[in-house]
Amino acid sequence: MFELGQSASELIRPAALCLLERPTPADDQGVPLRGSRDLQRVAFGCRLRAREDFTATLWTSSTGSVLVARLRSSDITAERGAGLGDDHYSQYLQLGLVLAGRATLEQRGRRSTAVAGEAFAVCLDSPFRSTLARCATPATDVLYLYLPMDSLTAWGLDAVAAGGCSWPLSRAAVSALMFGRDIACGANSPDHLRIVARIDEILFRAAIVALLERDLTDATRELTTEDVLRRRAADFIDRNFADPAVNPDAVAVRLHVSRRTLFRAFELQGLSVGRLIRTRRLAAAASALSDDTRGLRDIADSCGFRTVDQLSRAFRAKYGVTPAAYRAARRKDAMAG
Repeated sequence: MFELGQSASELIRPAALCLLERPTPADDQGVPLRGSRDLQRVAFGCRLRAREDFTATLWTSSTGSVLVARLRSSDITAERGAGLGDDHYSQYLQLGLVLAGRATLEQRGRRSTAVAGEAFAVCLDSPFRSTLARCATPATDVLYLYLPMDSLTAWGLDAVAAGGCSWPLSRAAVSALMFGRDIACGANSPDHLRIVARIDEILFRAAIVALLERDLTDATRELTTEDVLRRRAADFIDRNFADPAVNPDAVAVRLHVSRRTLFRAFELQGLSVGRLIRTRRLAAAASALSDDTRGLRDIADSCGFRTVDQLSRAFRAKYGVTPAAYRAARRKDAMAG
């Protein structure tokens, strides 16, 4: 997967790679799963339990900063306990849209339920318990978007507050998120990274709309000047990260503010402008390494790195392996699957 980075030892062992982290082929009918062994293959740092013989179909796709997964399955329960440490899953918010059945979740003392047409959110940085139940439908059917929490915070969204919540969505928000379902199932699977980046932008904003609808139901605070500046900066970075000239100074110039003002807006949320740019570029590079066969020179150019060496150093610092080793592990896993 694009950015759920593993350690080198995890990448080398195919059995350690979760199916949620490997995009399914375009126009595929999904990955059929059955039995206790396959049940554990769809875990994302959780313990999974099934009430009966487990059967499911899984579709996944990466758009760059967003991993999309659709799981149609029998009843299952996922639990993520305490003592998690700083693993790669803890960087993400899981945004779910129930297509059929029911999702019940518990996190941070909250308990909520989402039915068809409703959304729910889980912060993967803290313990939770979620259950998918078919109810009167043949199978549960849930669309998942895995979103970097740093990027959401830059947009002024409180990912932590959303964890453990469910809420109804407008028809417009549901329609926008259903685009993710089509991507996961292979209806939209462009190979060119610039097209992928555009789809990633659309999908990320669809997720923002869904999360904003949750915030609006709570009658929230007004946006501060720093909130607005942070959102404008995040939007500029999302659109222009592939340009190697984009750095914190360039962002400040583009937004007509001082470097100090820009940094202060991010520091108030515990963020860094430079880190957000680097994370966005590495997410796109990891996605390209997983999904296409271009050379490292082309990938570096299209993801905002001036040289292959610069890409390699940043990639190794983030994921613990070189880009070549990451790609080799992905190919080996695909062959094993």
